[in-house]
Amino acid sequence: MLAGLAWLMAQTAIGDDTRRVITLAPHLTELVFAVGAQDRLVGVVDYSDFPPTAQELPRIGDAFRFDYERILTLEADLALAWRGGTSAQVGEALEALGIELLWIETRRLEQIPSALRQLGSALDHHAGGARAASRFETEVEALRARLDPQAPTLAVFYQVSARPLYTLGCRHILNEVLALCGMRNIFDKLDVEAAVVDREAVIAADPDLILAPTGAGNPFADWPRGSLDSIRRVEVDPDRLIRPTPRLIDGARDLCQRGRS
Repeated sequence: MLAGLAWLMAQTAIGDDTRRVITLAPHLTELVFAVGAQDRLVGVVDYSDFPPTAQELPRIGDAFRFDYERILTLEADLALAWRGGTSAQVGEALEALGIELLWIETRRLEQIPSALRQLGSALDHHAGGARAASRFETEVEALRARLDPQAPTLAVFYQVSARPLYTLGCRHILNEVLALCGMRNIFDKLDVEAAVVDREAVIAADPDLILAPTGAGNPFADWPRGSLDSIRRVEVDPDRLIRPTPRLIDGARDLCQRGRS
């Protein structure tokens, strides 16, 4: 099947040097917009919802399943892949179709400005990538400068979902975002990006603060009655707190203010 699709790609090859880009993760879509290269985008995955105009772009699948025929009809010649998220098999399939892959890594705060500069260079938006990267670096340093070294570190539990009770481990960028507010993930010793944990383990860790994503209903409803009475609970926008894009700064500012108020 892939051989047949590759033949179709050859028959529909684009006639100029303008990159026709697809993104294989929502945060990569957002990064392209951040450098001002959205004119290159021809297809994105589900949940590519920021900025709002990204929702108008053609969908090519989700993080696990891709519509290769759809990708070919869009005449894509460059795919932005998420290192650590996009599977090698997907990358190989796209390369078999003659589509170049650019791997982007954003596991650390310092890698976000690097990714912005990388995209700016690859998509011929050097100035936009440089501006976005410098702005992010400046804002991160400004938050660090405001941190009171005398203030006690707050122990935080981040609830990804209630059923099952998922949280984030030491490999997730959330740990660095929390540190900008003088906070620490109570599961920062788990050598994973995400894991299921017991409610008893959370209570035993004695967090000062529990964070949970906003959504329909009460995210804390499944906790045993009385188990959270002494623990502060704050609902947060997960896209601004754990999606590795420049919006992390907005989420961190909000967390620093609400989490310590």
